[in-house]
Amino acid sequence: MSRLPPFPVLPLLALGGAIGGCSDYDVAHVRGSDVFYQGGDDAEADVLFVLDDSPSMGEEQDRLSENFSAFVDVLAESYADYRIGITTTDADLDGALLGEVLTPDTPDLEAAFLGQVDVGATGDRDEQGLEVARLALATGSATSLRRDGARLNVVVFSDEDDHSPDSVSAYVNQLSTVAGDSGFHFHAVVGDLPAGCASGSSAADPGTRYAQAVGETEGYIDSICAEDYTPMLTRVGLDVAGLNDIFFLTKLPRPDTLEAWVDGVRMPERAVDGWQYSAGDNAVVFTGRAIPRPDMQVKLAYEVQAGTAADTGG
Repeated sequence: MSRLPPFPVLPLLALGGAIGGCSDYDVAHVRGSDVFYQGGDDAEADVLFVLDDSPSMGEEQDRLSENFSAFVDVLAESYADYRIGITTTDADLDGALLGEVLTPDTPDLEAAFLGQVDVGATGDRDEQGLEVARLALATGSATSLRRDGARLNVVVFSDEDDHSPDSVSAYVNQLSTVAGDSGFHFHAVVGDLPAGCASGSSAADPGTRYAQAVGETEGYIDSICAEDYTPMLTRVGLDVAGLNDIFFLTKLPRPDTLEAWVDGVRMPERAVDGWQYSAGDNAVVFTGRAIPRPDMQVKLAYEVQAGTAADTGG
């Protein structure tokens, strides 16, 4: 999955320990700590799911239904003010929503979503996800979904590439105009680049045009052939809720000394419901139930690697 820059947080650096003279380089064990505060307390987001309803998508629709709780779980533990609408890649429907817009006031959000996500498999084989998004959001077919001031997210699930008539950049520009200053992200769960992929009894063509839209809007992309859509749905849920799961360190740590604390509680280092260090990003990434909720304090403590530039105040 591609990764967006995190929403704004407040980094602080506290250094202590023995440092020789006024050198700009650590020659002993320097303790570092970065402190952040999780956002998300005033997030507003509108989300349009565009689901492929062609005859080849039955298996993938089932998988989406099985994994959707990951998206709901993130929203349930946030203060996000969201609206969710669902349509299909069949342009003959003009981007019309398949049911009522879902909001924080929707009774049993997951059940309501699952009732709409069963879009069937009788739609047009000439899938046009980008055109449908434009029809729904730029021409008013989904006026009950879109609000001024809310971030716009479009999420496409398809095992075929987009066959819309205009260029990808044209659609991105139109949807960005609809979003205004609030921001627009296009996310896609599509066939792998460059050659597509296979899963179970189905196969997917490469989602080349969708991948371009993701790149132009700094969205997320994952494989429609993945066994589990939970990571992607969690990532989109965090985006909608205005929450971070990744926190970038200000110094290079000794990884074996890293500790992560959330509101004063030490969190476990593990792949599920914990945190892990991403050396490539020099960041701590939280997963599952360990992802900090709105307004929580995140403290990352560690020893700075020897030879790493450090501000000694000398």
